[in-house]
Amino acid sequence: MATAKINIPGGISVEIDGAPDEIVAVLDNVRCKETISQVTVGAFIKPRGEISGLIASLKSEAFFQTPRGLSEIQKKFAEMGHHYPLTTLSGAMQSHSQKRKLRRFKRDGKWVYVQ
Repeated sequence: MATAKINIPGGISVEIDGAPDEIVAVLDNVRCKETISQVTVGAFIKPRGEISGLIASLKSEAFFQTPRGLSEIQKKFAEMGHHYPLTTLSGAMQSHSQKRKLRRFKRDGKWVYVQ
């Protein structure tokens, strides 16, 4: 889920919650209306816990049965349509290991994660 805050001239303010593609469809519809000349859109905000939920779903699919490095996890997320930099993933994976949801250890000088 994402959130968009729309400020329309005339003092109207609207907040939309939904999937990013749903929000884009609403924005396109609003822009098509002849009476509205301008729409200012706030930033899409990814909810906290989205990465955590994705990691949990990979764990439930037994993705971490074999040790996986950050680049493998990043590639799997990309296949699912979620693109994150390695720096973002490293913090999320470290958090999961600190909460003992996953184990991590070094292999060839790089951290790998396993169930």
